[in-house]
Amino acid sequence: MAEPGSTESTLLRGTAIFAAAVTVVLYLFGLLLVGLAVSQVGSGADSTPMSQCRYALDRPESVQVDAHQVQFMPPRVLCRTTDGREFTSEVVPFWLNPTLAVTFAATVVLTAAAFVQADRRAAARWATTRS
Repeated sequence: MAEPGSTESTLLRGTAIFAAAVTVVLYLFGLLLVGLAVSQVGSGADSTPMSQCRYALDRPESVQVDAHQVQFMPPRVLCRTTDGREFTSEVVPFWLNPTLAVTFAATVVLTAAAFVQADRRAAARWATTRS
């Protein structure tokens, strides 16, 4: 016979593991996109500065792109203009980083809840053996 609450505990742990897996997959997808874009810089005609910086929608008007900077947390590429302004390139889709933040928060909350539930089950087991 299964212990009371074991089904809920298994479901909670499984959901936490699934949320963690989704977070890892999304993060690796973002890193892949950034890596592919940066690997094309400097390898061919019309490749410097990176085209994602030159043709970005939020690029300031009538300025020249000077350089780019890769950030890994969150995965993105910042483009820098000759006058020092920065803007985000469109290497990583706009929805990826907010979704990554939500899945990471869900992973933390679900993992904490699983630990609390496991602690409560252990305390209840200990109380029944002491009686």
